[in-house]
Amino acid sequence: MNEKNDLQRGWDFSAHLIGADVAAHAGSQYVAQVNEAIEQLAKDIVAMKSNQTDAVLGGYLAEVWHADTFNVDAIAAGSAHRAWVDVEGRIDYGSVDIRTNFGTDYSSKYMKNPEASAIAQAQYARDLGRPKYQGQERLIPTDHMEGALETANRQALRNEPIRPEISESYREAGRHFTDRVSDGEGIESVPLTKENDLEMARQVKRDEFAPENFGESVSTAIKTEYLIKQAAKAGMTTAAITVALQLAPEMYKALDYLIKTGQIDLMQVRRMGTKAISAGAEGFLRGSVSCALYIACEKGLLGEALKGVNSTALGTVVAIVIETLKNSVLVAAGKITSRQMGAAFVDSVVISAGFVAGTHIGGVIGQTLGFQLPGIGYLIGSLLGSAFAVAYNIGKNRLISFCVDSGFTCFGLVDQNYELPEEILSEMGIDTIQIPRATIPRAVIPKSQVHNTIQKARYETIDIKMVRRGVIGVNKVGYMLS
Repeated sequence: MNEKNDLQRGWDFSAHLIGADVAAHAGSQYVAQVNEAIEQLAKDIVAMKSNQTDAVLGGYLAEVWHADTFNVDAIAAGSAHRAWVDVEGRIDYGSVDIRTNFGTDYSSKYMKNPEASAIAQAQYARDLGRPKYQGQERLIPTDHMEGALETANRQALRNEPIRPEISESYREAGRHFTDRVSDGEGIESVPLTKENDLEMARQVKRDEFAPENFGESVSTAIKTEYLIKQAAKAGMTTAAITVALQLAPEMYKALDYLIKTGQIDLMQVRRMGTKAISAGAEGFLRGSVSCALYIACEKGLLGEALKGVNSTALGTVVAIVIETLKNSVLVAAGKITSRQMGAAFVDSVVISAGFVAGTHIGGVIGQTLGFQLPGIGYLIGSLLGSAFAVAYNIGKNRLISFCVDSGFTCFGLVDQNYELPEEILSEMGIDTIQIPRATIPRAVIPKSQVHNTIQKARYETIDIKMVRRGVIGVNKVGYMLS
């Protein structure tokens, strides 16, 4: 197989980098969405500040807390379900306090004790001939659940012989007591005790409220199953991008061959299929790892120092590490040498540097073009990043120079031999012993010249060249007036 040229190597590895970068960006956007939901929770809670008593204010805060923490969990899980406080309708008789878009309504009562919460939720509307909050789930403090159920059962038994409608109202309330907003599919709000509810009211009045004071943060909101789900989603996206980019040159060659010969190159199609399977599998691995690592960093699982890590830098490091691990396995299997692994590592580092620089340039271009073309700048930056690989030998030579100066072998790429030549030893005044060497005669085997000319076809492929220092020409096309 022919050795790939600098641009081909740059294009292939840039495809790896783009996929990992996209996955890390997906993780970054996901964490940002969860953060925005938590910030909205803080904003809504703080906006409720008033001179009401702690108990009254706490009752209103509990409604906001349950609605907004449910939304945080829904966003973290990737669910479209949402909940909100019915501010306009809350003053109506038997009104709904929390509404949802999945068909469940809630009445919220945070009273002073479990008995009071049960009585408030089990009120009977005689003018309507039914329980006041019929058809609604009955939201109460999480530490009132057991006591409220006991009260409802006791009152239902006591009123059954004399006031059966009141008895049924208590039974109906007991069947709907809950300490959280839930869609029945695993998405739910964070339960709140009565004491925490009162403490929240006090902190709001003192301007000291923060969601993390009550256990709501990115670390707690993004559960392990959500992280895995997002990583798998990013992995599939990365696999698709990697396959598309790595097959682009092959598809161009196949199309070019079809146009020129009118036939399909079956071997080329077979190579494309094999490459698609390999690229897709590796792309999924790079994407899922990049996304999972970024989210783990933001959750603080890898330490506070890595919170806020740059997504592009993380994706680049993941791509380099996975490529190096793959090459190390090939070395162990005897497929490549340690020197080849070292050369591949140098290529990866230098191309990655060009890719990162290219994405920054592309970002500036994208902002110049405007928001109507949000992805163009990123794509241009990626193309520039791979084009920088044409001149990657400059970086390689500098790294080799560093190895010479420092003694670093770089996976065997540079031989570190500390034996001094004989002429240097002589100049230092050190006597050397000449070791006699035997000359072995060699037989000359006569060779015959084979005169055969092999015709070569030259493909018209994409031309990316260095125009001058700092400028890259990409498919410059000239037009002439007819």
